[in-house]
Amino acid sequence: MNSLISHGQSPNKGFVQTPATHSLRAELQEFELGRFLIEHQGLNGYWTNYVLLYPQTGKLKGLSSDGKPLTGLERWLLEKCPIFLATQERFVVFKKLTQQHLQSGMSLVSVPCGLMQDLLGLDYSVVQDISLIGIDLDPESLQLAADFGQSLANIRIGFEQRDAWELGVNQQWDFITSNGLNIYVEEAQTCIDLYRGFARALKRGGYLPISFITPPEEWIPVDRQDLQQQRFLFTDVLGVKWQHYRAEVAVRQHLEAAGFDVLEIVYDSQRMFPAVLAQKSRAADHG
Repeated sequence: MNSLISHGQSPNKGFVQTPATHSLRAELQEFELGRFLIEHQGLNGYWTNYVLLYPQTGKLKGLSSDGKPLTGLERWLLEKCPIFLATQERFVVFKKLTQQHLQSGMSLVSVPCGLMQDLLGLDYSVVQDISLIGIDLDPESLQLAADFGQSLANIRIGFEQRDAWELGVNQQWDFITSNGLNIYVEEAQTCIDLYRGFARALKRGGYLPISFITPPEEWIPVDRQDLQQQRFLFTDVLGVKWQHYRAEVAVRQHLEAAGFDVLEIVYDSQRMFPAVLAQKSRAADHG
């Protein structure tokens, strides 16, 4: 899914409605992205893709998803909201980390894949015999990713509806990209279990780019007023579920416990949503 926020969750109940929260919810109702956020407290594959690709495809047009001019709030979300900016930047870093290690004969997997732009957007012109697999629980995202994948010639592409914690694969893949899972997980052991499953699925020496959200005290937002607006929107108005933060040292420990060596950590400009490139340890034996 590569989503910043989970989809398909029930709206929060029990929030105290104030004039300010009521006003902001009314503004969200004015555009499709806002209405989806209210209903699902997050983004599915389609809306994540909309946010990620906005700097390249939407900014010059100034139009919303329905072809209407962007409202002030939607423009703020796409161009100034700190965590949206960080995830757009993280998306570019992910692609660079993957591209620089891409070789002929590789099998690459995206889990959760969403619309799979982390892999479908790579340059495969100088490699051959590449296979791509998208794994997600959301059938709509899988279908949309399959539609996008038709534009890639000479690349084998498959899709599977499967739980990321239950891959059931041993030493088959060269690359797994994963974004948007650990930010929902509070327990460290659950994250380690996820990474161990990735390690089992990778061939020895295989690569794993992941990301994590750092603790708020480490953030360096472009504008602190935008950060205050973000907190009010996501916490007080929407009550999103993705606010599980981790320090770099904890992420390193979790990956190492799962059998990975951390090769590189690339921070975005606001130090919110860094990307990690890990490699399955050649000394590890995950059977």
